[in-house]
Amino acid sequence: MAVVALKPFAQAKSRLAVEPPALRRRLAWCLAFDTIAALVSAVERVVVVSDQPALAASLRPLGPGVLVLAEGRARGINPALALGAAHARSEGARVVLGCVGDLPCLTGDTVLRVLGGSAGLARSFVADASGIGTTMLIARDCNLEPHFSGHSAAEHAASGATPLLSGNVGEVAEARRDVDTEADLVDAYRLGLGSATRSLFDPTRTHLGRYLPVTVTAEPTGDGWTVITAAGTRAWLPVSALGGPLRQVRPGQRLHAVLAGREVLSAWL
Repeated sequence: MAVVALKPFAQAKSRLAVEPPALRRRLAWCLAFDTIAALVSAVERVVVVSDQPALAASLRPLGPGVLVLAEGRARGINPALALGAAHARSEGARVVLGCVGDLPCLTGDTVLRVLGGSAGLARSFVADASGIGTTMLIARDCNLEPHFSGHSAAEHAASGATPLLSGNVGEVAEARRDVDTEADLVDAYRLGLGSATRSLFDPTRTHLGRYLPVTVTAEPTGDGWTVITAAGTRAWLPVSALGGPLRQVRPGQRLHAVLAGREVLSAWL
């Protein structure tokens, strides 16, 4: 069973402050969605610890294997992960994988490789790409004891957890590439992004698209709508760019959008 703790998206990715707040919030959501999607493809159950409203509904497309657990008083990533791990063990889980929520390149195969490499170890962890932080912590028949944030790789090692190196799990770059900075985003794009995060990228620039609020101008034509920006520029919104629960739009509706040229790459409420 896997456990992920998510802080409110409005507070996430503060080191990407150069981006508009609405885009930064959306990016944090997409990073989390891709991470959880990879986990749920590899394990039977993913417990997401968070107090964010409507999160359970937003994660419903990932299926019944995702449980959202209220954080309550367990403020901060370590208390939240400990809460989720305790819930997992109460449901009979012998192996608990605690994971950060910003691994957009993660795949189910990589998760399985990490779990396979941790076999026979009571507690083990995956250091991030810098070697300073931690992206995953695995506990087998024992408490998780998370020490995320800061120099967490050293703290996890000091707590008795074994680092999972290339000899154990191979080159699992997808499990090490968390995202905090613009440089991290570029590296993640190079490795290969999950579908949600990839939808925000301008493929001609290998970078995030241009964020603008838009207004739907008319009824759908063919497979999309015409929208207009505040500056009066018209753009095309294809059906494929609608994100999350947004499946249909109406004339006059205002949306957040990321554009490449005059085409909307992704739109959301």
